[in-house]
Amino acid sequence: MDEDNVRKAVLSFPVGSAGGPDGLRHEHLRDMVLCKEAGPELITALRGFINFVLAGHCPTGVAPVFFGGRLLALSKKSGGLRPIDIGFSPRRLASKCANQFGSNRLKSSFHPNQVGVGIHGGFEAAIHSARRFLEGMPADNLMVKLDFANAFNRLHRRDILPLSV
Repeated sequence: MDEDNVRKAVLSFPVGSAGGPDGLRHEHLRDMVLCKEAGPELITALRGFINFVLAGHCPTGVAPVFFGGRLLALSKKSGGLRPIDIGFSPRRLASKCANQFGSNRLKSSFHPNQVGVGIHGGFEAAIHSARRFLEGMPADNLMVKLDFANAFNRLHRRDILPLSV
């Protein structure tokens, strides 16, 4: 991961994003990165840290805490609870960099059949295209939208991704 990508990732978090268990917010990182005096050195340090983590070198004793987070339970409109995990800002930054890295390499494989990966505004364009398609469809045709259950929250994370660092 190069420094320009790390800088873009830091600046891409929405204002008001929640801080992790340590209280460090993305706005703190953004303000420090934008500092003329220390910002460039911080970007260099963050790049080294992110590359260290993405290379799988997170110490075993630190990994459960670093990859953990603050768990909140929010009520769903339909009843029940939605678990929300707010992770540490440096881990979320590393994840954002990893996703961007993968997305940049995969978008040529997915395009033009899949527009939700690596295509800025691609998902919105697909929605508008589907709406136009529906408006022009003959009355005796139909379109089916399937919504599958969220399998991620039905399995325990340790069964999906065992910690082996």
